[in-house]
Amino acid sequence: MSTYTNLKLEKCGRTAVLTLSNPPANTWTREALADLTRLVKDLNADREIYTLVVTGEGEKFFSAGADLKLFADGDKAMAREMARRFGEAFETLSGFRGVSIAAINGYAMGGGLECALACDIRIAEEQAQMALPEAAVGLLPCAGGTQNLPWLVGEGWAKRMIL
Repeated sequence: MSTYTNLKLEKCGRTAVLTLSNPPANTWTREALADLTRLVKDLNADREIYTLVVTGEGEKFFSAGADLKLFADGDKAMAREMARRFGEAFETLSGFRGVSIAAINGYAMGGGLECALACDIRIAEEQAQMALPEAAVGLLPCAGGTQNLPWLVGEGWAKRMIL
């Protein structure tokens, strides 16, 4: 079985369970986003897998999205690369040939929520909290958040979450 950066994959019958594993907040890195793309493509090629469940490691975070330290120095090239990788990864996840389920077990912020939005179904535990806080730090939700969220929850709620 392949290994993937900050991603744990377990196959249980016809279901693949993907655990986001980059403690403490299960943030996304360049490598993990590239590996998510590769992992979903690998699962698409595995005709034994019908379902993909995505969850976060631990009890507090599904995923806090991108590690904001990556953007601290204002490197525009890094921001463009991360936006591209987020888009590629979550577009690939959205195209998974089976049913994808986000099991949201804690905070799903920014790219973490966008990951959940890329799945077919989202199931949130009672303590889960979701937001797209990018605007507060001078960024944009660049991986489908501004498109998928209004479609799922309506324009008014989406604007509240995004703005």
